[in-house]
Amino acid sequence: MRRGEVKPRVLVDRASGGRFEYHGGVGRLGSILLLGLAACAPSAPRTVPRVVDGRIEEGAAVSPYAYEWFIEGEIQAAKGQHDEAAMAFESATAAPAGDVVLLTRLAEEYEMSGAARRADRALSLARRAYPDSAHVALAAGRIMRSRGQIEAALAAFALAAERAPLWADPVVAIAETLASRGHAERAAVVLVEYLEAAPPELAGSARAALTALARRTGSALTLRRALIFDPGSLPPTQAYRAAKLAMALEQPALAARLLEGALITEDNVALWLRALAESGEWPRAVSYLASAQAARAASIEDRAILLLDLHEEERVLRLLAAAERSAQVQYARGRAFLASGDYLRAASTLAEVPFGAASFEASMIALAECSLSQDRTGAAAEALSAAPHASLRVRRKLAAIYVDEGDLRAALRLFNPKSSAERAALAGIFERAGRYDEAAAYYAAVKVSASSEARIRARASAEQLASRGLRRSAIVVLEHWVAAAPDDLFSRVRLVELLQAERRIEDANELGQATLEVVDDPRLQRHLSVLLRSPPNAAR
Repeated sequence: MRRGEVKPRVLVDRASGGRFEYHGGVGRLGSILLLGLAACAPSAPRTVPRVVDGRIEEGAAVSPYAYEWFIEGEIQAAKGQHDEAAMAFESATAAPAGDVVLLTRLAEEYEMSGAARRADRALSLARRAYPDSAHVALAAGRIMRSRGQIEAALAAFALAAERAPLWADPVVAIAETLASRGHAERAAVVLVEYLEAAPPELAGSARAALTALARRTGSALTLRRALIFDPGSLPPTQAYRAAKLAMALEQPALAARLLEGALITEDNVALWLRALAESGEWPRAVSYLASAQAARAASIEDRAILLLDLHEEERVLRLLAAAERSAQVQYARGRAFLASGDYLRAASTLAEVPFGAASFEASMIALAECSLSQDRTGAAAEALSAAPHASLRVRRKLAAIYVDEGDLRAALRLFNPKSSAERAALAGIFERAGRYDEAAAYYAAVKVSASSEARIRARASAEQLASRGLRRSAIVVLEHWVAAAPDDLFSRVRLVELLQAERRIEDANELGQATLEVVDDPRLQRHLSVLLRSPPNAAR
């Protein structure tokens, strides 16, 4: 190259991707001018691949500043603080990215915070910038649903599902909307159809929605269908979880059917046998426990406990006669002796269960029952005092002894009224002591859950309704419960009170007289007799 020649240089503009050359002989001012002209060239919008709701899509590159505010907005929205969430999304959209997710979330949070006009403006901006976006259609549907425009919302959700067939959120929105309008079966069908077609890695929210729908509607079959689509759930586990829900909903026959083909694990076998017993098929359960198949599926101790629950004491004693001595075996033998009325052998057998064994607590409770059967109240209290007092079951039994001995204060000191489960126990103690007003007040303060006893759920629901003046609804709840559990005499007497308060005197007298014939508790018998003699307006 000769001295007077200038080597050309090539630059690439980052914004436009264009190439231009300049010669080293151009002065510094000329170089600046050329760079300025290149910067003014029309640039293509920067897009990057990113994962949105489990799907990879092209979108605007979001700055760390905008992303930080986006996360803050989602956190505030999850807390229900929609004003703060809207402010955070405003800050996120202040960055020049123009992202559809940010814009639609801003519109939704405006709507949730009551700023409907701002929501409409944000949604219009998103629609102009992204006319074919599924995010825009989904946000529009959610906003219309919040305004009560159900048909328009469903149409918007369907449009979002059409634009993004594998995206779960529009399908979940359709199902939630249908379920809220009382169409739970249609909602389940929509979710199942999506789950059958969608890849498992994208269907997590739809599976969760179907599971929640099953629990909310109390459909064990729907839950089983939801669990089938869970890639991490094996068939025996699916059957067990569905059957547990059926048992919680007092559908033992359905639970037994769900477990029929999944008798592989000990938990499944135990639940299946309990379901058979509660559904009236106890002979079938007994024959299974005596079979060789049961010996392979469950330990001898577990089989003995299940037979005891089926009142097969003689079979238990024969089964355990040659069994190796252990804490669980001694507990089962002691319970069998107790159930057959052999109190001395029961007491000596149960007393051999060592402290620290898994069956120690249950053994002490059984030993207390044995002592009470012999009118040895002191020995019963001593046996229960040896068990850990963290157990609510032990404290209930000990409190019952205190109440029967006339020491209500000692019984009440065993419980913490701040705990919902212990408030239910306190309600039962007040009932046993004949303090029925206090019992009703404690039942009304109980927060029930799916794991609560069926009796507690019924009483708490009825008392909460009655405390709000909804006595007719409370009567309906107790009528259903008493029909299912006629041996719950306290609930039957409470139903008599409510019937009297609603001036249904004939119904109250009929139920009261029938209950009076079977009541053996002297306090409850005296209370019911007073009720039947009292004028109707004296009832609570």
